[in-house]
Amino acid sequence: MKDSEIMSKLLELLADFGEVALDVTLEEGLLKDIPVIGSAIKIATITKNIPNQLFLSKMKRFLQKIDKISQEDKENFIQDLDSKPELKSKVGEYLVLIIDRLDDMDKTDILAELFIKYVKNNIDLETFRRLASAIDIAFIEDIKALIMNSSDNQCLINLVRSGLSVVSSTGVPAMAFGGNVIHIGVHISDIGNLFIKLMNE
Repeated sequence: MKDSEIMSKLLELLADFGEVALDVTLEEGLLKDIPVIGSAIKIATITKNIPNQLFLSKMKRFLQKIDKISQEDKENFIQDLDSKPELKSKVGEYLVLIIDRLDDMDKTDILAELFIKYVKNNIDLETFRRLASAIDIAFIEDIKALIMNSSDNQCLINLVRSGLSVVSSTGVPAMAFGGNVIHIGVHISDIGNLFIKLMNE
C-alpha cells in the first residue's frame, strides 16, 4: 500500500473522531475547519522534519493495525460518537496526543489493540486512556514481558510507575529508615491484570 493510499484511508477512518477549528495555511492557501486528526497529519506531511515523519510513521502503523475492525463495528462506533459531540472531539484529540508521545513503534501496535477493544465496547474511554497512559510511561520490553510472563518480578518492579503493577506491604524483607525491617512486594495492579487479559484474548 502506498503512503498516499494509507493517508487517504487514515483520513477516512479517523477524521470523524473529532473536529476543531484550526487556522492552518496549506500550500494551496486554504483556510478552513478540518478534523483534528486530518489536521495533524496534513501539518506533519507539510513540515518535513524528523519528529513529524516519526508521527506519520506511527499513525500509518496505527491505521494498519485497526484496519481489521469490522465495518459493522466501525459504523456503530461512529454512530455513537456522532450522538456525543464532546466525546467525538475528545477521542480525536486524545489519539493524536498519545500517538505523538509514544517512544517505540511497537507501542503503537499495543495502542491499536487497545483501541480496537474500545471500539468494540470491551472497555470504556476512561479505561482506554488509563491503559494508553500506562503504555506511554512504561518501557516497551517491560510491557512485552508483562504480557508474556506476568510473574517476572523485575518486570513488575519496573512497571510500578506506569500503574500496571503496585507495591504491596508484604514481600521480601528490607531495612527501612530508623533500622526497622519492613516487607516490600510488588504485584500486578487491577488495571495491569485487565491489560494482560485484553492483550491475550
